[in-house]
Amino acid sequence: MIDYFALLDQPRAPWLDPAELKERFHQKTLAAHPDTQKGGGANDNADAIFASLNEAYQVLRDPKRRLHHFLSLEGAAPSSGGKTVPKQLEDLFPEVGLLSQHAQILSEKLKTASNALSISLLKPQIFKLQSEAKGTREKLQALADEASCELQALSEAGSASAGENLKRVTNLYYIFAYLTRWTAQLDEIQFQLSQH
Repeated sequence: MIDYFALLDQPRAPWLDPAELKERFHQKTLAAHPDTQKGGGANDNADAIFASLNEAYQVLRDPKRRLHHFLSLEGAAPSSGGKTVPKQLEDLFPEVGLLSQHAQILSEKLKTASNALSISLLKPQIFKLQSEAKGTREKLQALADEASCELQALSEAGSASAGENLKRVTNLYYIFAYLTRWTAQLDEIQFQLSQH
């Protein structure tokens, strides 16, 4: 497994400074860009290095993917089976589930609406659901911001590979995993509703 932290000259930590990461990525890709390399064989190698740098940046800039990579490098990769729901998210499960269910029902009604009048009669339901989705999306963003602050504090406190800290990092990984999935669901709901 490639250590993306080392590839981009970043400390192996659960939180990274986004501006510093981006700057380092730009420096590395500028030096490794295939267009700046001379010769045929060297160009193939430059392409591979450039692709690896891009992949490293995509992983490290995304909290969920960064934490998974971090935990994998620490020998504590989270499993997909048997994961527990972080306590901070327990109340959001039914909220996101109901929103998805209501969006599905409303979507079916919109598909069967045969004219502009029947669609316009559904507008209040569309606006209500959009408002609810926006409110839930704001809750998810607030939780993501809190988790990012916790990651930063954890990284600044020192080694995250020691016992309890590794458990906290794993819990934060699960938080980001759920938040990422739910955010995508809500974005899809908002997109579908905006089409009417």
